[in-house]
Amino acid sequence: MKAEMEYEKVMLLSGNEAIARGMYEAGVSVATGYPGTPSSEVIQEMIKLGMNAEWSVNEKVAFEIAYAAALSGLRAAAVMKHLGTHWIVDPLAVSAVTGVEGGLLVVSADDPYPYSSQSSTDTRNHARTVHIPVFEPSDPSEAKEMIKLAFEVSELIKLPIMMRYTARLAHGSAPVRIGNRVELERNAEFKKDPSRLISTAPNARKNIPLIFEKLEKARKLFEGEPWISFKEGSGDIGIIASGVPYLAAMEIAREMDLPLMKVSVSHPLPEKPVLEFISGLKKVIVLEDLDPIIEDQVIILAYNNGLKLEIVGKRSGHLKPYGEIGPDEIRGIFYRRKAVEEEIPRRVPQLCPGCPHRGSFIAIKRALSGRGIVLGDRGCYNQGGNLPLRAIDTAIAMGSSIAMAVGLARSGIKEPVVAVIGDSTFFHAGIPPTIEAVISRSPIVIAILDNSWTAMTGHQPSPSTGLDSLGRPRPQLKIENLLEAIGVCNIKIVDPYNIREGENAIREAIRKAKESLIPSAVIFRRECALQAVRFGRWRRKVTRVDQEKCSACKLCLTTGCPAIQISQESGKAEIDPMDCIGCSVCSQICQNGAIEVI
Repeated sequence: MKAEMEYEKVMLLSGNEAIARGMYEAGVSVATGYPGTPSSEVIQEMIKLGMNAEWSVNEKVAFEIAYAAALSGLRAAAVMKHLGTHWIVDPLAVSAVTGVEGGLLVVSADDPYPYSSQSSTDTRNHARTVHIPVFEPSDPSEAKEMIKLAFEVSELIKLPIMMRYTARLAHGSAPVRIGNRVELERNAEFKKDPSRLISTAPNARKNIPLIFEKLEKARKLFEGEPWISFKEGSGDIGIIASGVPYLAAMEIAREMDLPLMKVSVSHPLPEKPVLEFISGLKKVIVLEDLDPIIEDQVIILAYNNGLKLEIVGKRSGHLKPYGEIGPDEIRGIFYRRKAVEEEIPRRVPQLCPGCPHRGSFIAIKRALSGRGIVLGDRGCYNQGGNLPLRAIDTAIAMGSSIAMAVGLARSGIKEPVVAVIGDSTFFHAGIPPTIEAVISRSPIVIAILDNSWTAMTGHQPSPSTGLDSLGRPRPQLKIENLLEAIGVCNIKIVDPYNIREGENAIREAIRKAKESLIPSAVIFRRECALQAVRFGRWRRKVTRVDQEKCSACKLCLTTGCPAIQISQESGKAEIDPMDCIGCSVCSQICQNGAIEVI
């Protein structure tokens, strides 16, 4: 290993940028991930730094690619949001049993509030379940340095490491000291080791005890800095904090002159310094985002050592077991008051002007005529669940729309059932449930909204884009070919800007699915409007409202298009030419012929 040179400069970086920088400086050879807020920018920034970083079809595949690279002696990382971490638990558990050669890091971005997720689960639980260490940075600078340390620890104990951070760190910014890349003189070499890498039950029984030996080695390593740090204070009330809540804890500790301990590794907890910290206290407040993982370990530690002190946190009921922890929540512990939750009117999220999903949803709603069940999935089209469109009845998890549609069909639901899923989500998790729909003879309709991009998370390429992360040509997978190979019998491809075509296709799909007891599919194919305009593949058209023909019926507002407004003077529709791209969907809705695309 070549020695790292002196630091050269300081830059203002977001947490995600700092993590990417840490990967670069640590000499990571392979990085993979799947887009998902709040983690998406990490892979994108790594690509900008010229690293070998790529988007994978889903998080499980991403992790297994990184795992294989680590088995070959290279440093590798898999980056994902917390929902994606749920997908990797099976191979992650086995990777702990087999161990690794090169450093392996799972970067998991949790969303405690949540700001952009359907749940706010704490992924530290996964790491504890499979018995690997969990690091928790509190700011971007610490995150960058912790990345580098994580690889060193991983290679020392031969276990994967998880770094868990949260949305506030991901998108918050701080000064970060920039260093040079560590150039590791390594070539990939896969060493065959059947007793370890063929993880059958007999081999696993021999290798599992080694995990706990490695964890104990790690626990001793974590008993000093930088994993543990202290700020002195007076009195017999102390605070233990981890992650972003540590920043709020610093503010309160400074105000009240309280002793403060920062724990940067939540599993395995470095028990010796924690025990020393709490031994002289009458009360300790434990602050961490989401589940009381450190708090539970402190409770056990105090009990096992006969300490009679009050432990305040989520188990005691002083802090709520969900959401984020800020200064107001901490002050509430001392002053017996709740943090003020101010209700601020929010703008309802809508599909962008010209979004092809709008036309798709309108066609589906018209075809169903108020009947049927429309099961949504995860992506931009979640906004179709908001008023005024209100076009989907569920939005659960990646791939759930199709599997749940099968479940409703097998339950005996007589109404038409339509599963709506995007192209990237279909590749991620929609193929297995489509196979299930065919072999179970479920008369459902699968509506695939193919806009050629993973748009909601920042327009990363999907397998249907035909490009890789650097914009280089790659094989462009056609969803209709996969559907045909699986056995879907009736497949129609329509333009979502053509409402009548889409409506007729959905009606026909419902009829044929019912007659054949085989799922039908309608692919609504048109590139994301933002990308089409950005790359010059769509020329903006002028759309105007003929004020004489407009009856002020406001039917055009049911499209939910942000470009359509109502004049305060006349009460009639107006279209903002700066927002409108001229998709013509509103003109097809207008019953008076008042909207014209020029």
